Amino acid sequence: MRTQSTLGKIAETTHEKSFGAAYVALRVLLGGMFLTTGWAKISTDWSAATYLAAADGPFSEWFRSLAGNGVIDAMNAWGLFLLGIALLFGLLTRPAAILGMLLMTLYYLAHFVSNTAMGYIDQHVIYAAVLALFAAGGAGHAFGLNAIVLGNLRKSNTVVKFLFG
Repeated sequence: MRTQSTLGKIAETTHEKSFGAAYVALRVLLGGMFLTTGWAKISTDWSAATYLAAADGPFSEWFRSLAGNGVIDAMNAWGLFLLGIALLFGLLTRPAAILGMLLMTLYYLAHFVSNTAMGYIDQHVIYAAVLALFAAGGAGHAFGLNAIVLGNLRKSNTVVKFLFG
């Protein structure tokens, strides 16, 4: 007797239209949040120096050594902004979501003591989990540009399928 996979069980009980709408809404809303956060950092004289200098996590020495580094500031601000664009437009969502998970993990670890003061799950863990869902679930194909790009390519190799999957 063959057992049904977890995804099969979920698919069996899912209302497709509602799930699809909620999935797209979550992608767009999270994309808008990352885009506006990134833009606020890009368009002002923002720096991660204060945040990094106050690092209290297991890698606090390393995070503190990054404080005041303009490249780190730019990577942070532009990373958030481009992650937002990728999620909003559903373009390159898998690599963007994976890099977003890395960014949320770094945020979590930089202030590990304060982030875990009320338990090990905080907003960074939730964001990373949702980004994992987007990376695994082909989020860019639901009202996104990934499906259009992948559909218009004559040949798609493994790398292209990963990028636009």
